[in-house]
Amino acid sequence: MPSGLWLLLITTYTIINTHSLLQPQQVQTNRGSTSRTHAPSRPPTSLSVFFANENDKTVSQKNNISQKSIDSNADLLQTLQLKDEALGQAKKAVSSLETALDSAVSNLETMQQQLQRQVKELEGELKTTKGELVSSRAELKNVQFELSNAKDELQNVNNERDRLQWALGQSRDEARKSEERVQQLEAYLAGMGVDASSVQEKKVEQPNPWNIWGSNPKSLTPLPVLNDWVIIRGSSEEDIQISGKVTNHRSIPDGDAIVTSPLTDAKLAVEKNIVKTVTGSKYKLGTPMKVPTKESTSKPAPSGVSPSKQLASRASSIALPDLTGNTIGNGRYLLAGVATPSVNGRSFIQTAYRASPLGKPIGEPLAIKVSSNKEAMKREFANYQKVAAGFKRGDFIRRVEFLPVAGQEMPDKSALVMQRGIADVKAFMPKLGGRLEGQMLFDCAMTGLQCVQALHAQKLVWNDLKTENFVVIEDANGISFKGIDLESCMPVKESPVDYTPEACPPEFAKSFLDGEADTFQLEYSYDVWSYGMFLYEISTGRGFFDGYTAEKITKMLPTFEPNVEKVPDPQLADLISQCLAIDPKSRLSFVRISRHPFFANQSSKTPFDFLFGSSI
Repeated sequence: MPSGLWLLLITTYTIINTHSLLQPQQVQTNRGSTSRTHAPSRPPTSLSVFFANENDKTVSQKNNISQKSIDSNADLLQTLQLKDEALGQAKKAVSSLETALDSAVSNLETMQQQLQRQVKELEGELKTTKGELVSSRAELKNVQFELSNAKDELQNVNNERDRLQWALGQSRDEARKSEERVQQLEAYLAGMGVDASSVQEKKVEQPNPWNIWGSNPKSLTPLPVLNDWVIIRGSSEEDIQISGKVTNHRSIPDGDAIVTSPLTDAKLAVEKNIVKTVTGSKYKLGTPMKVPTKESTSKPAPSGVSPSKQLASRASSIALPDLTGNTIGNGRYLLAGVATPSVNGRSFIQTAYRASPLGKPIGEPLAIKVSSNKEAMKREFANYQKVAAGFKRGDFIRRVEFLPVAGQEMPDKSALVMQRGIADVKAFMPKLGGRLEGQMLFDCAMTGLQCVQALHAQKLVWNDLKTENFVVIEDANGISFKGIDLESCMPVKESPVDYTPEACPPEFAKSFLDGEADTFQLEYSYDVWSYGMFLYEISTGRGFFDGYTAEKITKMLPTFEPNVEKVPDPQLADLISQCLAIDPKSRLSFVRISRHPFFANQSSKTPFDFLFGSSI
């Protein structure tokens, strides 16, 4: 059946059913009246029954739909109420959060201000602490420097003690021999029937023109006396030093040449006067050196005689010392003279002779270097051996023998037996008027150059190139120079084991003052600076820092600006200025030094001499 017809039937039935449902209500309403009307009853038809069932279904569905709608509306209402409640709570939460946020922002601002104040206070404390650290570091450097000086002084004291013990032993031996001789003489006189007590020694009083301590020499210490002295002038007329042969010195053997520190009063530099140096030392000036007159110097030299031979005649050797009666090397060498401490105080040097089977001196006089620092002595001998085995051998002193143990006489020491020079260059220059000149200046400069080149060829840095480490050799050929003391030589790029303030460059002095000497790396430029200082001293007769203490020199070096105006030779002055460049990278290499006009314009050396040197 079509859906439209069904809809029509359902609608019609609904209307009829509705009408029939309303009828009992009307009857019930009219029950209260006097006249009642009763509708006739009719039997149900099948169509009515059908529509009645359908109507019941529809009503039931509508009731279900209405109930669901009511339930849904109730749920919706309840949901809306819950939503409103949640929204209210959310608003309260947001309000609370805003209040908490404002409070947090306020607290953060307060904390920021406090932190800013604390930062400023910490910055101030940091600056104060930094200043205190800088001050403490400076004090620490001073303490380290003082400790280093104290260590050096202690080493010097120990060396002096060793030397005095050595001298005391020699004195005791001499006293014992004297007693034995006296006993022999007494026995001899007794045999001749002469009373020894009646024999009186006749003493001849000799006048002493330099008796400066009066009639009681035991009451005062005699002043050192300088003879054959000359004046070495500095940058001004008032800045002078005295160079001459010393006697009566408490630690320097008689006859050795020295250079004093600058004098406090230059006007007192007159014969027989007492002069005082800036370091507090006093000297009596004896006979000055007789300088040749202009007429005598203008005479031509005899043909075939070299300037070295002429000067050698004027600079005679120091008298050889007498034997002491002591030996070294298990009797192989006889000692002579007094043991003299080295410049650095770590060893002492003494004259010696080879001993014959009968215990008599034979051969030329030798020099023996003795030290308790066996490692340093071993290193020095090894450095000599390296150079001797190289292609370039330099002009070093001839070695005779190395004694790792200096015999039963001194089992705690090592000894190096060497060729003996007459003096080192620093002590020798005063004999020539204060400085080297002409061919002798060139020979000394060339010797220094050859020695450094030989060391650098073995990748060694000398680290101690100075005038005291070159000795003068006098023989039939005249005067020559030899390098000595390789104790401080170290491989390039390694740290130095010690240093000499007069020879060290500014960069090392700065590292030393900063407490970084142990990490300083040696470069070849170190020796270039030392060579420049060496050339300046031999050409002018005095070093830049003569008379200053080691501490003062070290502090002056970082800001030191060398002035070479006093160097007489312009070419040599130019060479020295390039060696003494403050920047290590700006200094000449030794290859360029050898090609400098000062050396290139000299023709006294053959290429083979320059290449190989002369020592073996």
